[in-house]
Amino acid sequence: MRETTFFEIILQSADFTFGGRDEIEDPLDEALQRSGLGEVTGGGSGMGVANIDVEVIEAERGLALIRDVLRELGVAPNTIIRQDGSQSIEHRVYD
Repeated sequence: MRETTFFEIILQSADFTFGGRDEIEDPLDEALQRSGLGEVTGGGSGMGVANIDVEVIEAERGLALIRDVLRELGVAPNTIIRQDGSQSIEHRVYD
């Protein structure tokens, strides 16, 4: 079994300008699966945030693709992409 990297995309509800998470999850999942890098595995919302869970098989390429899709969709600048591992790393979409 391949080792995967887990990313959690965190969007602040106050800055969420989309009709629903599906407007982000669906194009992101399609791009990940088309590239063979991974998939969206879940998500949720509450306490002023919405989150989207993603697993990829190549962390660096997966992060680059996630950023590209989120930028194309025009998510808010304060959106965070949290990479889980021995220590969590927070990435910005627009760095």
